[in-house]
Amino acid sequence: QRFTTSRRLPHPPRSLFNLVADIDSYHKFLPYCLGSHVTRTCPRTNLPEEAELRVSWGSFDETFTSVVACSAEAGTVEAKGDRNDLFERLVTRWVVKDGGEGEGEGGSVVSLSLEFGFKNPIYSAVSAAFTPKVAAIMIEAFEKRAGEVLG
Repeated sequence: QRFTTSRRLPHPPRSLFNLVADIDSYHKFLPYCLGSHVTRTCPRTNLPEEAELRVSWGSFDETFTSVVACSAEAGTVEAKGDRNDLFERLVTRWVVKDGGEGEGEGGSVVSLSLEFGFKNPIYSAVSAAFTPKVAAIMIEAFEKRAGEVLG
């Protein structure tokens, strides 16, 4: 399953990228994320390379490690879930781009792509009605966080 959504936000791309790359804070604003901790950073950029996340929804409660690839230049943060019992695959990709000047707009466009597949087909069936909403819920939470942190 793959879901994507995007939002135009009135903040500079670099500021929004820094919020996306702040994985240690995810548990403070992302629904269903009960824990988030960067376990390894790049010595050159000090950006996350690996993180441990705990997600919980209904009867699902799983802690897993994600391999993280951050590019400040491209405005991307991609996390691939690894070593877990719940997901066959889990890829989250955030992209922050300059919003341009069209129609009097500025700021940035933030896109979120969420791709996942459960190992257990029963979980896939149970979650089918809810999962299309997850990306929208996550980007709404991010938009609220950006407003709180960046004004």
